[in-house]
Amino acid sequence: MKARTAIALIGFAVLATFVATSMATNSTWGQRTRYDRLLYRTDVVKKSSLWRVISVDVEYPGKNASNPFNITQVTAIDHKRKDGGFAQLRKGGPGYRNVTLHIKSARNHGLNYTVEIFGN
Repeated sequence: MKARTAIALIGFAVLATFVATSMATNSTWGQRTRYDRLLYRTDVVKKSSLWRVISVDVEYPGKNASNPFNITQVTAIDHKRKDGGFAQLRKGGPGYRNVTLHIKSARNHGLNYTVEIFGN
């Protein structure tokens, strides 16, 4: 009886872990160190549109701007978590001084992301 209970609990834990991680659409590139500082933070919020896929490009630094710091970590945090949006690193990123992220929603859904860029 104890073995069946233990197997059932382990199975439930594995299933719960799978469900929790399959819904997460947060993305992280690189790793922060203790000397890093927040270089840039922006919220990307777009409303849904019927039968449309919403996509946004986030660029750092902006046009005609420069960045004297090396980027060490880029994070894209999805606040909707269950609608199937995702972020892709298109250019630059950790080890570079620039970054371009492409954020795309699922069809019929909007976007609600926070993008953070750290560097030193």
